Amino acid sequence: MKADVVIAGSGVSGLTAAAILARAGKKVILVEALPRLGGALRRFKRQGLAFDVGFHYSGCLGQGEMLEMLWRYCGLFPALKPVFLDGGYDQYDCEGWDIPVRGYFNYQRLAEELKRHFFSERKAIDAYFAAVQSICSEVPFYRPELGLTEFLRGYKSRPSSLLRFLHSLTDNPTLISLFLAPAFLYGTPVEDASLEVHSLVAHGFYEGAYTIEGGGQAIVDSFLASLNKLGVEVSSGISVERVLTDNVGVRGVVLSDGRRLETRALVYTGHPSSLVSRVPRGIFRPAYTKRLQGLHNTLSMFAVFARSERGLNPFTEALNYYHIPSGVALLPRSGKVPMKKRPMMMTGTRTTVDGSLRQEKNGVILLGLGFWDDVEPFSTARPAERKAGYQEFKNRIGSQMIAAAEKKWAPLCGAMESLAIGTPLSFRDELNAPEGCAYGARHCLHQYNPDIRTKLPGLLLAGQSTLMNGVFGASISGLVAAGELLGLEWLWRHIQR
Repeated sequence: MKADVVIAGSGVSGLTAAAILARAGKKVILVEALPRLGGALRRFKRQGLAFDVGFHYSGCLGQGEMLEMLWRYCGLFPALKPVFLDGGYDQYDCEGWDIPVRGYFNYQRLAEELKRHFFSERKAIDAYFAAVQSICSEVPFYRPELGLTEFLRGYKSRPSSLLRFLHSLTDNPTLISLFLAPAFLYGTPVEDASLEVHSLVAHGFYEGAYTIEGGGQAIVDSFLASLNKLGVEVSSGISVERVLTDNVGVRGVVLSDGRRLETRALVYTGHPSSLVSRVPRGIFRPAYTKRLQGLHNTLSMFAVFARSERGLNPFTEALNYYHIPSGVALLPRSGKVPMKKRPMMMTGTRTTVDGSLRQEKNGVILLGLGFWDDVEPFSTARPAERKAGYQEFKNRIGSQMIAAAEKKWAPLCGAMESLAIGTPLSFRDELNAPEGCAYGARHCLHQYNPDIRTKLPGLLLAGQSTLMNGVFGASISGLVAAGELLGLEWLWRHIQR
């Protein structure tokens, strides 16, 4: 069997690349190693309640904004229905503060809110937002009229320390934690975070946030419907096991079901470290191989999927509720920090304005910071063979998180009943995420992530570990991977038409 391009992985990066390439007339085959398509975007159900794992909201979905233009080009509209959170905000409950801080999805309103709480820090607040906007004014993902190629060839150079920059503005630890809050959306310990990556992630939300009717599953379903119309062959439960090469470059792949596909192009969207064993020895230089295998990953999480006594309404209240601890780094490097001193988030499962998908019993998701160190003692056994202590460990963590959430947010949600608990091991096993990483490899100081284009002609990388973390970053990486095959500037212009 032949294909112009094989896509390995059905997360949003693979789906984006497949749609773009098929629209350009390429014969595309997409394979997914996991039983279900969609990666972290897909939903699951417990007792009739649908829960999102990897998607809660996004920026850049307004008309003419980058993600809206890209997904429109991929054929997702009008089936996909973004909902603008007009006046929306995240609520930050800072330990030691009686009044919550509203993190509005709007530069002006957020600045006003912070100045109301930190009146003497007005200059620091203005300087922080000015720096974020200045950095993003040179980024084509936020200013599409700029050229893409030149930016991609140089944007990873000379990162600067986010924490050092913030300490140059203020010594108020609570304000610094609020400036750092977007780090929850890319999962890098704050000591290692760069100002540039932080700005790229934060800017999209400071300009306005959107949820999607139907959640992450609606994104997956819209992509799959588009791929079906475009003639893309899609299979799940099948992985790329080996990459075949010749003196030109990629010449094919061997799949886990034994089939060989002839192709001159492979877009690999898995974690870059998992690629090494799939290419012939000697294809990559030892230094590159070592770099892929030694990538530091983003942090993980513990997740409790629960039924709550009362529902949360993101259209009249906060979208997410955060507990911000005091006395420790917001996202520390070490898992030695006790659970009660780690940040936690609560969000609801409602995703429609009119309430048409509201359920009789309300769904709530609790997310707490997790580290691989927390679960490593249980990691060597297969899921079915793990000792009883692992289930006890999960239940203990889940009970602690529910107790903390009920203590802090009971007036909002009432009592909670746990329906499912996820740990860093769950994310590793269910999503093929090394160390249970929530956002792939870190984009941080002292680490140079692999480019999308590799030294092997025809082999391209995509996914969160390449350009940017998050749904936006992953989808953009799919665009760039397709652009490397079709012509970056040509594709960039066509998406904007």
